[in-house]
Amino acid sequence: MSAQDRLNQIVEVAVRLIHLKGYHGMSLRDIAEEIGISQTAVIHRVGSKRGLLVEVIKRYYDATDASRVYLSQFEPGGDLEGGQPRIPAMLRAIVMQNVQQPEMVRLFEVLNTEAMSPEHPAHEYFTERPTRIREEYRRYNWKVPSGVDGEFVYMMTMAAMYGLEGRWLGDPAKVDFVGEWEEYEEYLFPSPLWDGYR
Repeated sequence: MSAQDRLNQIVEVAVRLIHLKGYHGMSLRDIAEEIGISQTAVIHRVGSKRGLLVEVIKRYYDATDASRVYLSQFEPGGDLEGGQPRIPAMLRAIVMQNVQQPEMVRLFEVLNTEAMSPEHPAHEYFTERPTRIREEYRRYNWKVPSGVDGEFVYMMTMAAMYGLEGRWLGDPAKVDFVGEWEEYEEYLFPSPLWDGYR
């Protein structure tokens, strides 16, 4: 097996174990045993558990990101090729995806916080993420009301979602992520301005 294929295998097993045990419950030894290699071989590929979690975010979380799936419909060959994506619709897709994978969202939030330190292996990845999100917006012809700065709304509503995610992860029994986001939408995309643009 090539080094790249082995790394992909390690990440795939890690993703499955995170879903089963949570990221605190998953260990490098668990991964090694499942694959049938030594823990040293796993460390050789990812460096540490923290390094593995960064690889999971880069290779899995972003690769399956609901915004990418939603926007792919408007690209050449997509079901809605030539159409205009809508900010509220894309954000709803992200909410619905994240409510199904709380451990992945929790992992993302923890790494995002840890990565504030310049020494963290994911520091550059997270500090550049807002730039990537902004560039994502600029690649498409969004359907927004006349006179509205769509890019500003896009970045602002992403920030609002991150805030709600934090509250939800902190107390999922009391915070209805989907229901509260529906309430957020009423304020972020008010009627009548956003009628026909949701």
